[in-house]
Amino acid sequence: MKMRALILAMLLMLFCMGCARADQTVTLTFTGDCTLGSEEYLRSRETSFDSFAYAQGYDYFFKHFKELFEEDDATVINLECVFSDHRGDENKTKTYRFRGPTDFVNIITAYSIEAAVLANNHINDYSRTGLEDTKATLEAAGVAWARLKQIYYVEKGNVRIAVISVDQTTLNTNYQWLNKEITRLKTSGEANAVVMVYHGGTEYDPKHNASQAKFARNWIKLGADLVIMHHPHVVQGIEISRNRTICYSLGNFVFGGNSEIRSEPWRGDRMATSLYACVARAELHFDDSGVYTGQQVFLYPVFISSDAPHNNYQPYPVSGEDAAAVLEAIQFDTPFALPAFNEETGRVTMDFLPAEEENPPTATPRPTQRRTTTRKPSATPAPQKTEPAPEPVPDPKPTAAETGSPAAPQEPEPGE
Repeated sequence: MKMRALILAMLLMLFCMGCARADQTVTLTFTGDCTLGSEEYLRSRETSFDSFAYAQGYDYFFKHFKELFEEDDATVINLECVFSDHRGDENKTKTYRFRGPTDFVNIITAYSIEAAVLANNHINDYSRTGLEDTKATLEAAGVAWARLKQIYYVEKGNVRIAVISVDQTTLNTNYQWLNKEITRLKTSGEANAVVMVYHGGTEYDPKHNASQAKFARNWIKLGADLVIMHHPHVVQGIEISRNRTICYSLGNFVFGGNSEIRSEPWRGDRMATSLYACVARAELHFDDSGVYTGQQVFLYPVFISSDAPHNNYQPYPVSGEDAAAVLEAIQFDTPFALPAFNEETGRVTMDFLPAEEENPPTATPRPTQRRTTTRKPSATPAPQKTEPAPEPVPDPKPTAAETGSPAAPQEPEPGE
């Protein structure tokens, strides 16, 4: 009897130890540029985004990603237009201006999309009025948004993840604040992990530029755990820095800005095409006390239209030769060999990256229980690590010359 009791006690102790090491996972899904609207003079054309919305219905655009978006903890898109019913504040000093009526927010709520990042070069297309209308429209629909100091928090159990959204303009004027804020969030215990979403880079360049790398590596050095980028309109590569993932560009997604798929020559006979896109899913892991323990990223190759060279504004996951083409474009800018594409799962599974102590340590978890988010709502109408060269620390306020972009953010050209 004593021996049995001893064995039971040992088993109970082992069980409790296992519970103490219980892993918590928060799953986040990211897409590239989503322009859910048109230019004013194109709005009534049969090929415009608005015409597709009225003809096909609001549940048309994200149709092929319904299950993917519903099964995660949060889906985050880049909303590269305004939602407003007022055209009077159109900023005609800009070459291209994208607006969707406020009712188009139902395109987002038709599927399980929790948040939109708003730091991009089109959120001010209709001046301050358009920006404020967009914020109010998203909030009224129950869709969170992030832009610079307005941080989106994903909460699950006792884990809280901060999602910060910046573009070149907001970064130029808030550089020092951002650097301090990333570290503060981690060391104060206000966030268990930090995700940086950056809208920048060179349009239609299949390679990320030096500024993208400089910013991303610096943010990770300061405490960020994942960096997601868009704006080039084409896919770019993946990098691992301090066992954290950098996705340099996810390309477009539901992109109403062009009715035709645009491709651009790059240094010879290579073409960079906006047809290719990528959805990135990140599983961030934590122990039961909320301490970050590692991450795993999954890449889903996508075509943004099934009617190329025409854009039908309905991206879909690809396989076979189409998937190989997308992944080759990502590989072109990636310094290590990507894992093989799995035809059954429709994705590339990167290696698991355990946390390293090189990043600033997180604070001791607070004893108070954080608010637990409700279950994700239903739909409504690692590679082998490569060590980069020593990381340059950015100057306090980068100039346009340093970023490889003009002082004013570049605009996408309409059509091909």
